[in-house]
Amino acid sequence: MNDKVKRLELVRSAWDAYHPDYMGFQLRENPDFHKDFADGAVMLDDYVIELAGEVNGRKLLDICCACDATQAFSWANLGADVTACDISAVAIKIAQENAERIGLPVAFRVADAQTLDPIGDESFDIVFATYLMWFEDIHLACRNWYRVLRPGGQLLVDTFHPVTYCLEDIDGRIVPERNYQDTAPDYRDFDGTPMAREHGGWGQTKPIVEFHHTLAEIVNAALDAGFRLKKVEEPSWEKEGILADLPAGFTSLWQR
Repeated sequence: MNDKVKRLELVRSAWDAYHPDYMGFQLRENPDFHKDFADGAVMLDDYVIELAGEVNGRKLLDICCACDATQAFSWANLGADVTACDISAVAIKIAQENAERIGLPVAFRVADAQTLDPIGDESFDIVFATYLMWFEDIHLACRNWYRVLRPGGQLLVDTFHPVTYCLEDIDGRIVPERNYQDTAPDYRDFDGTPMAREHGGWGQTKPIVEFHHTLAEIVNAALDAGFRLKKVEEPSWEKEGILADLPAGFTSLWQR
């Protein structure tokens, strides 16, 4: 087993362990989770919806849905024909159960977002890509996102801003957490998402690895794959503090 495969399995193993508890934290956060989506809730930022444009009747692939599938259910409630995938089979099982309870016709697949092996060529109108820090080979990912899109299809990327993701607010001071140009695999202990910490913590840790991609690397990977850039947004933080003056996200629309 080569190092890339080992790192992929490390990510898969951590999320397999976390997802059953993650859904529990989601339900603590929003006890009406299933009812809200059954009633047509859309939990996407306005700028994401605006960049996507009209999605009614269009085939959309959500490449990193997690067990709550919040984004997938939101796109479905906007009228898209949604397929959602995740590397974790545990996540997909829970997501399918959520879809059945809500009553939304979202299709789910277990798939590595970098290869999308189960997904056929030119089969989608929109690819929605989030959480790029879980993908080691962003160039491979962009090539496959291009592959599964129909001619004229759109890639919508919504991720943490590569610059501010390297920064931390410590006692009102901006402190670099890592060298921006350092793209080596970042091994760490995973103790749950912020939602878990808000509800008393996960109670365990699992080894995991993240991958930092510079803004140049993300843009060049999309360009090299053949995409044409249409528009870019840099949304602000939704919290107070010194980092609030800097962009929180990097959201971009590309066309095949």
